[in-house]
Amino acid sequence: MDTDVSTSRPAVHPAEFARRQPVIAGIDGSRAAIRAAEWAAAEARSRQVPLRLIAIVPAIDKPAFRAGGSRYRYALEALEAARRAVLARYPDTGDVPAGIALEVRRGQAEHVLLELSRSAALIALGSIDIGFFAHLVLGSTALSVTRDARCPVALVRPAATANGDVLVVVTDWHSAEPALTTAFRAAHERGADLVVARVWPGRAWSGREEWGTSPALISDSQIRSCQRDFPEVRFRPVTMVGDVATAVERFSATAQLVVVTHDVDAIGPARLGRVAQDLVYHSSCPVLVLPGTPAPGVDSETVHR
Repeated sequence: MDTDVSTSRPAVHPAEFARRQPVIAGIDGSRAAIRAAEWAAAEARSRQVPLRLIAIVPAIDKPAFRAGGSRYRYALEALEAARRAVLARYPDTGDVPAGIALEVRRGQAEHVLLELSRSAALIALGSIDIGFFAHLVLGSTALSVTRDARCPVALVRPAATANGDVLVVVTDWHSAEPALTTAFRAAHERGADLVVARVWPGRAWSGREEWGTSPALISDSQIRSCQRDFPEVRFRPVTMVGDVATAVERFSATAQLVVVTHDVDAIGPARLGRVAQDLVYHSSCPVLVLPGTPAPGVDSETVHR
């Protein structure tokens, strides 16, 4: 059987390769977007799927925004710069059939990316280093896409490292299972260990029923059930209590990737889940947010209304 030397996996027929859901990187000319393109290229190579670099120009009926206009040309230049950066890091990527596609789209960035998420394996977006004004500088587009995309979304920092453990943050089994499976695969592909951070919501304030009780943590046996396809990956469970944001900063400081599922909350479906939001704001490494699904018993129509 023919083998793709770059990945040491069975070669994929060009027609089949082109039909596979692509990894998409949003390109805006920033250093963070270049790093996102490089990160997305590594994911596309690992998955053996096409890589699409997308630049978005506002659909404004003015010469600068039309094909050939200054803003349109800037988008093309940004795409070429991203392509050159990808090929410099992965020279053989250009030899892969349908390996890199460049495209300028017109429209509102949020709407374009959300539409692309319906047929993408993953979307990678550059995110500047988070500081005091995180909720402002991160941008409403990145938050909206992370919250509403139909595929996983990776927010990549400009200084993202390729070293360290993979960190997965889990709260309940419903959202933890896909996150754990994805995290084990990511650790396997990177030759890294996995740290499983279990968020402990705390004890009930008293025994009074109306104040509720705390759900059980994810057990070691549940974690192992998600490890079955990657038995060689070592994992270490830890428990985060109290200030989750501070714990996230501490653990992500030495990680190369954080994986989390966006919890769907019927009460506040328009907001990014609290744990995912803390990671987006405070993680110092790339964050891969998986799309959430309503917990059992939650009316999906109510959540998406």
